[in-house]
Order: sequence, then C-alpha cells, then structure tokens
Amino acid sequence: MEARQRTSHVYGIDRHSVSLGALSSTTSTHSRFALGTLGIKEAGEIHIVNFDSDEGQLHSTIHTHTAGIRALTAVPWDSNQLLVATTEGSDGVELLQVPTSTGSAAHVVGRLAMAGDTGTVLAAWPMSSTRQAAVGGGGAGGAHGVSVWDMGIMERTHSLAADELGAIAAHPQAASQLATADGSSIRTWDLRAPPGGGNGSGSQASVEFAHSGRVRALHYNPNMAHFLASGGDDACVRIWDARRPAGPLAEMQNHTHWVHAVQFNAHHDQLLLSAGSDALVNLESAVSLSSAHAVGFGDDGDGDDDDDGEPRARDGLVAQFDDHESAVYGVHWSDGDPWVFASLSADGRLVINAVPREEKYKVLM
Repeated sequence: MEARQRTSHVYGIDRHSVSLGALSSTTSTHSRFALGTLGIKEAGEIHIVNFDSDEGQLHSTIHTHTAGIRALTAVPWDSNQLLVATTEGSDGVELLQVPTSTGSAAHVVGRLAMAGDTGTVLAAWPMSSTRQAAVGGGGAGGAHGVSVWDMGIMERTHSLAADELGAIAAHPQAASQLATADGSSIRTWDLRAPPGGGNGSGSQASVEFAHSGRVRALHYNPNMAHFLASGGDDACVRIWDARRPAGPLAEMQNHTHWVHAVQFNAHHDQLLLSAGSDALVNLESAVSLSSAHAVGFGDDGDGDDDDDGEPRARDGLVAQFDDHESAVYGVHWSDGDPWVFASLSADGRLVINAVPREEKYKVLM
C-alpha cells in the first residue's frame, strides 16, 4: 500500500448528512459535489461544493429546502439538476433545479407520483440521451420495491420486487438493465424481459448470499459493464461477473465494519473506492479486472515492474484515508478531474482527496 500524501481538503457543516453526488463539470481541473442534509432539527439544505484542483481551493453555494434530504443523485441531462428523496414521505421524490447563487431555494421541477411509496434509494442511468431513473423504498403496506421512471414525462414504467432493498445500480451502457441489492442477495434485471413471478419485469440472474448480512452498495464498471462491485455488512467489497455470477472474481477485506458505498473510476476503471461505518475510505486497484488489463496494461502476474523497470499498477489496497470521525455513507469520483474524489460522513464532513501521485504514474505508464 502506498503511503498516503496529506492532500485532503475538508468542508464541514454542523448538519447530519448521508447523501452525496457528483455534478458534471466544464473542465478537467474542476469538481462539483452535492450533499444534502437530513434536516433533523432544522430545514434541509443542499450544498454545492466546487473544488479547483490547480488552486487547491473550494467554495460552496447553499440552498434551503422545505424537507430533509435522505438521498440524492445527479442526472446526466442537466448539470444543475438533482433527483432527491426527502423526508416528506410519499410526496418526497423530487427533481430539483439548483440555483447558481447561494441563499436561493432549490426549485422543484417536478414530483414523482409515488402512490404511497417512500423513496430511500436512487439511481439515474448515466447516458445523457436517456432520461430514466430508478427509485427504491418502502410502500404503504410495508412492502419494498423499485420503480423505474421516464423522467421526461414523470411516469412510472416498470416495477420490480425487493423484500429488503439496500442499493440500486443503473447499467452504464444499457437503459434496459439494472442491478438491485435485496437483503444479502444481488439481482440483475432486464426491463425488456416479460414479467416473471409477479416481479413486474424479468430478473436475469441472482446471487444468493452475496455477502454475510445485508448488501448495501452496488456499482457497475462503466467501461466493462459486465463487472459489478458490491459492498456489505461483512465489511467486504466483491467484484462479480454479472453475466455469470456464480462466485466473486475478487474480494477486498480492508474494512472493519459495514461497507456503505463503492464506485469505479469512469476514466481509469482499475481504481475502485469504498467507504464504510469504520470511518474509512479505501482506494483499491483491481487492474486485473479492468479495461487497462484487457488491452495489455497493468500487472500481468510476473512482478511489479514493466520491461523498462518502471513500477506498474497491480491489484491491492492503494491507500486508506482516515479523515473522518464517524460512519462514511457516500464516496464519489469527480465528474471533471479523474483523480479527485469526495467522501461524506454522517456528521456532515465532506473530504476531498486525490489519487496518490505514485499510483497515478503507475496507472498512466
């Protein structure tokens, strides 16, 4: 594991917060992150945190909301819109327009007619041409499930069953596919398939007991979309082949408590982030299961150096970041700078870090 360089930038607020997203940026040195506060004793807030990698500076705009924010996700069709699940129950899944000036309230573009369901888990397909999102949560009768929405017309198009929903991952290349975490199991879905077993759409594959305890995090590799990462209550991160998920292809055991978030890097997909209740953020290298390995880069199993004697990237823990003092619920790569990421803990601390220089050089070699 590389020694971690102290390049952390901390944005702290005196608010409980568990929701983090990354908004699109205009340049490769500019990062924009969004966090929402739970609003337990006060009105909810949305903070847009801007970070300039060249200058090492951050600034923010703060926007009030009538309710607390349970979950949020950026949407690809508008860099200033967020899909949020609020504490207002069945009326609380909203598409918001975030103003560019601080102090202004976020404008509600539209609300999803949840018909008694509450939203607690959100995902949006990353293709800008697809205005589609998935919402998961509880129903009025205690049932849990996932609904898929056409955000252009704000209508529900599909319903999927889940008894104990923990996470949703939207497929990075196919608008008809997604994965869900249901208790200790992982299920993949094809929305084009005929309904089966009352689920509303066809389930392609299932991994029963993917983790010991609940599965809390899922994310597809954006460049090799058959690879799916998961994190769970057993403190493990695993990578699966979603086409044939008989067993994990890789396992990382570098957390000591529940894993709440996992995310592949969209530009250098051998880099995988995870965050957990142990207040740690881990940066892992999974080069053997990456697009770099597929085209002949990275560790080939015969050592650490390439033919010129330069160190090369290899599988394993790259760095561990311990900037937080409470459970870390969110971690996100920047949409602008491919080497920058942010993490958010429940006490309202947002920390911006970067891939260590030594690993960056290995990735680029």
